[in-house]
Amino acid sequence: MNKMGGMSRWLDVVVGTDDIDINTLPSNIALVDLQNDNEFKLVVGDLGRGEESPRLKIFKGAMQISDISLPDLPLGVVSLYTSETSPRSTPLIAVAFSTCVYIYRNFKLFYKYYLPTVELNASEMEVWNKLTDPANHNEETILALTETLHNMPPKILSIQSRDFLAMTLEQQLEFLENSTDLPKKRDREIACITTLRMSSVDRYSVSCVVVGTEDGEIIVLDPQTFTQICLVKLCTVKETPYQMVATGLYNVDYRITVATREKCVCLIKREWKEGRLLFSTEEHVVAIEVLTADSSIMVICTDNTLASYSKKGKRQWLVNLEHRPVAMTLVPILHLGVTLVAVALASGHLHLYDGKARRDSMFLRDVVSVMKFGQLGQEEHVFIIVTSNGNLLLKILKRTADFNPHAAGIELTGAPVAQKPWLIPKKSKLFLEQSVRERETAVAMHESFQHELNRLRLLAAKTLLEAHTKSDNFIGAGVMEPIRLSAEVEGLGPVFRVTLQVENTSADKAVVGLSVLFNVHSTNYKVYNPYIKVPLLGPGNQIKFPTKIEEIFSENINPDVFFRNVTGQAGEGSLIKVLLLKEGRPNPVLAATVTMPPTDPLMIPYDKIQSSGFGQSDK
Repeated sequence: MNKMGGMSRWLDVVVGTDDIDINTLPSNIALVDLQNDNEFKLVVGDLGRGEESPRLKIFKGAMQISDISLPDLPLGVVSLYTSETSPRSTPLIAVAFSTCVYIYRNFKLFYKYYLPTVELNASEMEVWNKLTDPANHNEETILALTETLHNMPPKILSIQSRDFLAMTLEQQLEFLENSTDLPKKRDREIACITTLRMSSVDRYSVSCVVVGTEDGEIIVLDPQTFTQICLVKLCTVKETPYQMVATGLYNVDYRITVATREKCVCLIKREWKEGRLLFSTEEHVVAIEVLTADSSIMVICTDNTLASYSKKGKRQWLVNLEHRPVAMTLVPILHLGVTLVAVALASGHLHLYDGKARRDSMFLRDVVSVMKFGQLGQEEHVFIIVTSNGNLLLKILKRTADFNPHAAGIELTGAPVAQKPWLIPKKSKLFLEQSVRERETAVAMHESFQHELNRLRLLAAKTLLEAHTKSDNFIGAGVMEPIRLSAEVEGLGPVFRVTLQVENTSADKAVVGLSVLFNVHSTNYKVYNPYIKVPLLGPGNQIKFPTKIEEIFSENINPDVFFRNVTGQAGEGSLIKVLLLKEGRPNPVLAATVTMPPTDPLMIPYDKIQSSGFGQSDK
């Protein structure tokens, strides 16, 4: 084995192994800020050993501080926030069991969600109709009907049928004599669980629970009411989910990547009625992880391989491992801008990969059962490892750690890693036909392009000429470049206050001989002071000229005039042009167009509204 410089990157935390015995699954571990004090706790769903009952254990660092008795074996533990109130509410802990999800708040049971039941298939009901008939309570008939149940897939059988198959013949006869109830419905059973953020990627944003069932269905629960808001079939062919990784936002766009027990990985996206098969593997999948940078999927399989697949399901590379992989987790190190993939092997080795390049390696004296990387306590980069013997190992990443190729201390053997090839699509029939068409009509295409280009140039020239003719510019040019003109409208109407501001931005030149003229396009407005002479304007100075403009209404007021901004019918009638004139020049120096807002109907005199009939109801 190469001498690894990476051993010095981690600080080992001393854990009292005598008092800690954890028996759990990779899906039964979570890091949760239980008191909203930025002190993250380790929450473990312990299966128990021997006669010990399952428990939900809470660890503060390496010390267990609390535990809760669980009614059944936990299948998954996740944490989530259900509101964004201030101050922030405490997170909930969701624990999945065989047919239900328990929601805990402040270590107390808060809500129970039971998966909806499904009707039994016709074949099973037919068998039970015969079994409950007293005429069939003989050994030969019961053996034949039991064999029929055995030939059915166990996944579609009800719990009563499974229990009946586990009995001996004498127990079956006794059961049929004492009970005549038919199994009417079959309970859905949970296979895996995860969470999906609703609208924000913030750590404390609202999330929803996502449940995968043994029937190959993915159910999304509402974070407020914990009711079903989405149900998607995993694939056309029935696949059983084994592990789910949800990325994205439910209200925007999301991807749920699902590893199944049938040697394949499926994908579910927003607004899909049914999931799709992404890719298949040669051997069973041990674990999957999804990189957030490019949505690539990392997969470890029982054939001792670590592979990377693109988000479209194409395999990018594959690495052969020395031993069988048993666990995998992502190691995001934000301050270094890198996300490593940690792979634990059955030999006790733990390797960290950056892509297909190994950056670090550790050897543990026990086989890893579960591992997680994240914030524990106030330490942001903690490696949490649970071994097969129930020991808890904690490793803290040093702040001086570096994972670049030179600092990794690993000698790369063999040929260097080849550069990723360009993904050039194959030449399709449509592409070849288009190429022939372009060669045949090359002259016509060039002439059409030149024609459209000349039209664009003509349009740009016309627009420039029109702007120059109207002098519709509020920043001067040439000698008048330092002069700027702006206007501001105040009031609810019908009398508005318009404040003009003339500014000289020059540092050493004064301007004299300026005047302001208001140009009204219609008789809808009356300007009280339409012509204003501007005095000497010194360098770096500005002068404001307030004036009154009144909106004039006719005897019959059209109600649409008050909502012209909404209806888009304002037109030039609501425009007032402000012109800045200079002595000795025939054209305005500057111009600014003011769009007058509509008058508030409450400011119109009551007698004028009554005379126009506006506001009266039809009789």
